[in-house]
Amino acid sequence: MIKRLITPSPSSPPLKGGEVKRLNRKGDTLVEVLISMVLFLFIFMAVLSTALLAVDSNTRNMLRNEAVRIAAESMSGARNIPFANLPNLIGASPPGAQGTVVISRNFRNFTEPFTVTNAVTALDASDDQVTVSVSWNWKGQPVPYTYTIQSVISNQ
Repeated sequence: MIKRLITPSPSSPPLKGGEVKRLNRKGDTLVEVLISMVLFLFIFMAVLSTALLAVDSNTRNMLRNEAVRIAAESMSGARNIPFANLPNLIGASPPGAQGTVVISRNFRNFTEPFTVTNAVTALDASDDQVTVSVSWNWKGQPVPYTYTIQSVISNQ
């Protein structure tokens, strides 16, 4: 708190031994108001920064959850295809495709493309390994985010 003090003027009653008369404090000065506004601005910027970080984190989690969902759908489709047809799925669309397909999904106010890559590797005469990779870019990252699942499908 800033204390405003005045020295006696020649027309005011004399003060004893160098006393100083205090002014009546009825309001804040412009400097005090500006300082409080700057403090409020810094606090507001910190809160806003935290909120933006939370929104970004939430959006990344939504995209990851959607990638998991897309991979599970693709893997489920591959499991439902007869074993003899697994190696011959080149060019088919998900679920159960072999090759690369782009799937777009809508979110709050944007559409995000997911690249789905399905591959089938023959382990032996009765087992195939199916690999599903889903990748997406977020905010122009140079390296895309990727979610990959694998499963062994047997002819038995």
